[in-house]
Amino acid sequence: MQVSNQVESLVEGSNIALIVEDDRMVSTLLKSYLEKSEFFVYQEHLGESAEQAVANYQPDVVILDLGLPDIDGYEVCERLRKSYQGPIMILTAKDAEQDQISAFFSGADDYLVKPVSPAILKVRAESLIRRSKDSQQKSYQRAKQVGNLKLDVSAHKCFVNDVAIKLSSFEFKLLNLLVDNVGRVLSRDRIYNVLLKRDYNGTERTVDVRMAKLREKLSEFGLQHAQIETVWGQGYVFNEIGSPHLAKH
Repeated sequence: MQVSNQVESLVEGSNIALIVEDDRMVSTLLKSYLEKSEFFVYQEHLGESAEQAVANYQPDVVILDLGLPDIDGYEVCERLRKSYQGPIMILTAKDAEQDQISAFFSGADDYLVKPVSPAILKVRAESLIRRSKDSQQKSYQRAKQVGNLKLDVSAHKCFVNDVAIKLSSFEFKLLNLLVDNVGRVLSRDRIYNVLLKRDYNGTERTVDVRMAKLREKLSEFGLQHAQIETVWGQGYVFNEIGSPHLAKH
């Protein structure tokens, strides 16, 4: 696709900005200034096109006007926030306190009132991007990996062969507990105490059913080099294949 080729051809280190602004003169002015500062800038003039633009361009920051002609800017912000994790900067003529409060509740990260100096907008955008990338890096550093299984703990996401697997909240917590104790047997008592905050009564099958479902999902997506094993009379252990479990509690 042309979009993909454009993004791939960016100079390494360039930031990508998406400006969603119906005032074409303002949008062009900001685009020109940001491009002089090593930004790569895309423009959209309607709220309806913002979501697709974010999906296409994967911007490092979205600069969003509230007074769009087709959709309320607050709604656009809420829609973007459902899938977009980067910073959203509001740029608007609305200066009332309630407008600012509503914008932040809609998912905005910063709020600038027109008219604003392009230089101020640039440094604020760069600050948002820097903090966002630092946060992503810290999240990456907290990722856990066993074989071809990866867990992003802060985002509650699981990947097998770099493909995301949809897990329930409990399934993710269960897998995370197993990964934190690779090679160690986890008794049902411990699993119930840690995840359900109560004792195992000796007959309940809640964890067993969830464990079976978790195994099924991991197997379906091709988990290799690790597996969940049942240790009869003791509990469960997450083992790297070829590495016998340590049978610790």
